[in-house]
Amino acid sequence: MSKREFVEVLWDGERIVCRLPLTSPTGRVRVKRNGHPIPTRQTELRAEDVIEWQIAYRDEEGCPVELGLILRLAKEHGVLSLNDVIALEDFVSAQSSFCDEQFTIATEASGQEFFGFKLHWRKHPLLRREIGDGTVVEIELRHRQRAVGFQAMVFLLIPISQCEPVDIVGRKAKPKEKVAWTPSRKVLETLAKAFTIASRSHRDDMLKLLKGLKEG
Repeated sequence: MSKREFVEVLWDGERIVCRLPLTSPTGRVRVKRNGHPIPTRQTELRAEDVIEWQIAYRDEEGCPVELGLILRLAKEHGVLSLNDVIALEDFVSAQSSFCDEQFTIATEASGQEFFGFKLHWRKHPLLRREIGDGTVVEIELRHRQRAVGFQAMVFLLIPISQCEPVDIVGRKAKPKEKVAWTPSRKVLETLAKAFTIASRSHRDDMLKLLKGLKEG
């Protein structure tokens, strides 16, 4: 099994920067238009296109990646204050209801047929929270691939118009091109809360992460 690749996160001296790949549609980051992935090397990008990022917070060894690194940098450089971290920790500690326990995936018959096959629709619960800057955080429930039950997955939708370079809108992506994006404090808080309510195990991980930030 190939090792997962994670989005590069860094502090550039003034802000947190996430370097998002535009040309890896089979990975956890892809560009969508009207909800559908688009080939960025063959398609001129528009301001309304969004980058969908299935964001993670730790790797297979338990080391912080992506959101884990973003939160660490935010605390180190004052994007999140100690009081912000404590408030998030209080929210996480108080949660006892979780998406993967409260919702289920439903299959509904449509009454239509196609060459003798009855058409059904499989409906996946999707929770969305819009952030004032146009960014959206989603929690989607899906069947587990390697186990029985459901898994709640967290996605971040970022307007391409928020990314740099600004000339990315109106042209095609270059080979292996990456764009830079800086998350706001509101985005960080919303992502931490999304993972918290996604599942009990995510809640426990978020609590450990925030305790580490508070004590660090």
